[in-house]
Amino acid sequence: MADPQAAPPEDKPAKSEAFAWLDKWISPESLGVAADSALDWVHRLYPFTGRPGVEVEWKRDRCWWVDLSARMSEMSYLCAGGSLLNHTRKPFHLLDVRLVSSRVGADLCYRSILSSHAPPNRDVEVPPQGALDLSLEMGLRGAPPAGTTDFWVAFSLRGEGKFHVPIHLVLRPLKAILSDIELPQEPGFQISDPMEKNATSVLQFELVELRSRGPAQLGSLSAPQENGADGLVWEPSQAAGCAQRQVSSPNVEALLRLFSRLPSEEEQTRLRTALCERLQGQRGYGAVAYLILLALFRMGALSEGLSAAQSGLSGDSLALFGIRRLLVLLLKWEWHSFSDSLLDDVERFVCRLGDPFRTTERIAAIRTLRLSAPEEPPRATA
Repeated sequence: MADPQAAPPEDKPAKSEAFAWLDKWISPESLGVAADSALDWVHRLYPFTGRPGVEVEWKRDRCWWVDLSARMSEMSYLCAGGSLLNHTRKPFHLLDVRLVSSRVGADLCYRSILSSHAPPNRDVEVPPQGALDLSLEMGLRGAPPAGTTDFWVAFSLRGEGKFHVPIHLVLRPLKAILSDIELPQEPGFQISDPMEKNATSVLQFELVELRSRGPAQLGSLSAPQENGADGLVWEPSQAAGCAQRQVSSPNVEALLRLFSRLPSEEEQTRLRTALCERLQGQRGYGAVAYLILLALFRMGALSEGLSAAQSGLSGDSLALFGIRRLLVLLLKWEWHSFSDSLLDDVERFVCRLGDPFRTTERIAAIRTLRLSAPEEPPRATA
């Protein structure tokens, strides 16, 4: 008798369309996209949960972010500028800024409230029925996702009595902010003094350089390279020959040539004064304040320039961003040129106007290095 034919193997029942649809929509990738979208909408509604009476009017040209990469760490640096309006009949005391969420998380490593009326991170008072111009600075650990352009952030301003002003804000990349900078309304033909005309022409050309180069470089400035790093490391450089390696700029060299051609010390003082006068927010040169300070450093007047910037640019986060980056480079590559009193002036400046780049740590390292160095023998006197 012939063996019966083996029965064909039974096919497993295919998943129904309903289950296939469910598998598609509960995948980790889909859930992640849905969660991000829901969180974004929650924070878009976040401002409407606040109490009336205090609001902020943001200025789009002062709201920006930039990705900072150093040798060992990354930080996203956010700045937002605007006017804080108090519609109540009582003074409003701004005490703190609290980060709620952002595109890279809520790990806040630095914050500062900048105002021309008070030191950073201090009690800022907005009078009844009044307004106050301010800037907020925040540092977030980590770099934003690749391809990010705009940067949303949700935070709240804390006042007295647990009063919070919730904020949702979209920041533009710093490159877009720099490309929108316009030259100050100070045409050369209206300046009768040839010395001042030439100096302002150099500053205006630096603004053009800053716009074209973007945030990766401070306009026409260039710094020495060390092992592929960008110079923004914490410690002062002890590389061989570092005393001869400097932060350079052709536009600073142009100002120095102008300075050297002036016939008298009085004329040179007048040039330094003209440069310090441009360290005022209303003059329109805040974005290139770093160039002015580098020129003054070469002229032996950095302390004078820092004092002028402290009084004239204390609420300008873009100007302070460039100044702080310059100070980092100078303290790394040219720390030998800083006297003890000049180190004190730099430390005083960053302590009063915020220190997101840990400049005080660099200054402490320089003082320690000087203590460790052997003392020079006393020079013989005639």
